[in-house]
Amino acid sequence: MTQKQEKHSPRERVGLHLYPHPQMIDTLVQVEDAGVDHVWISSGPPFNPDLLTTLAVAAGHTSRLKFGTYILHAPARHPVFLAQQALSFQAIAPDRLLLGVGTGSPALAKQLYGREVTPQLAYLREYVQVLRQVLHQGEVHHQGHFFTADASLHASAHIPVFISALGPQAFRVAGEVADGALPYACPIPYLLNTALPAMNAGAAAASRLRPPLVGQVSVAFTEDRAIALEAGRQTLSFAARDYRTMFLGAGFSEREVDTVADSFVEKLMVFGSESKIKDHLQKLLATEIDELAISLIGVSDPVQEQVRLARLMGQL
Repeated sequence: MTQKQEKHSPRERVGLHLYPHPQMIDTLVQVEDAGVDHVWISSGPPFNPDLLTTLAVAAGHTSRLKFGTYILHAPARHPVFLAQQALSFQAIAPDRLLLGVGTGSPALAKQLYGREVTPQLAYLREYVQVLRQVLHQGEVHHQGHFFTADASLHASAHIPVFISALGPQAFRVAGEVADGALPYACPIPYLLNTALPAMNAGAAAASRLRPPLVGQVSVAFTEDRAIALEAGRQTLSFAARDYRTMFLGAGFSEREVDTVADSFVEKLMVFGSESKIKDHLQKLLATEIDELAISLIGVSDPVQEQVRLARLMGQL
């Protein structure tokens, strides 16, 4: 069973993607004031050793902004412990948490936590199954390959659980067991032609409705192509290295990916005036992609440009 997701208003379908920084709480207050519906916040050092702690504080300074984790490193927390944290958040900020989780690097999981997370998709599948059960039902009794859990929390909430996804098999797992898929830097045609069919197949195999696909889009406020591409290259070079297999599967040549060529960068971002960026986002929202996570590529004044982007999103 698959579905074209129910369409909410454009403003509800776009979230602002942010990276942690020392003034994060003030930024989130400004983002809410600008009319943004929800944010997706990357996890990790140096300014965010524990993202959920920061978001709990931010929830106390805001009233309606929803917070998404992009993403939490699953090996750092047993799924029952993450459920306890999420339900604690739910108690102070009802229906304002979106959980995004992923395995990250197996080598890093082994180094930091002594955990074996391979095969990664099997680990993530079982993690999400345990996490969703204890979140949604308040209890779990599970003995699997990676996890053992026998817990009754006496609380439950339908907090959505998204998983990070790049390849077709990860998107299929998202369709099978998660509440959504969170890719990063995936070209829009790849999401339409590869990710969505894989999610549909996973959902059909599990006899469930397809969960949302959240496409990530990078934007830059400049009409100068050379400036935009250079800023984009600096931002996206790590993705070219770390997600090389996905980009090759999306149709880029090895030369384009390995040199972070202009043709590569230009297909992964939109730049120009506010009206051009707004038009582009509206066109994307008219496709089968359910939601968008919008990332800023700073050009001259990233702080001010972040405010402009938040206001633009609040007006969609």
